[in-house]
Amino acid sequence: METSVSSSTGAIVQPSKKKRTPTNPNNIFKPSSDSTTPRNLCGIEWQAEHKTGTIAEFAAHWNSLTAKQKESYTSCSKLVDAAKANIAEFIANVDGLNT
Repeated sequence: METSVSSSTGAIVQPSKKKRTPTNPNNIFKPSSDSTTPRNLCGIEWQAEHKTGTIAEFAAHWNSLTAKQKESYTSCSKLVDAAKANIAEFIANVDGLNT
């Protein structure tokens, strides 16, 4: 929920959104540990073989993949998301049994 603030002139001022600073493409590529997007899953595999690979190098790798190769990561992403949902449901059921 976004809130507004009145200024001394009575005008309503909306808080500004935090701007993200541009990423240096020469930084070492570090995939997210909890993201299950196709790109991130590819990045996890790629980073395992390219320990000092840069963001720019990974971007070039991702952009060079064929649609079929990217679809493979999309399928994996859907499987991981489904597994996470099943685990969450299982935990909820176990918690329900313990109450």
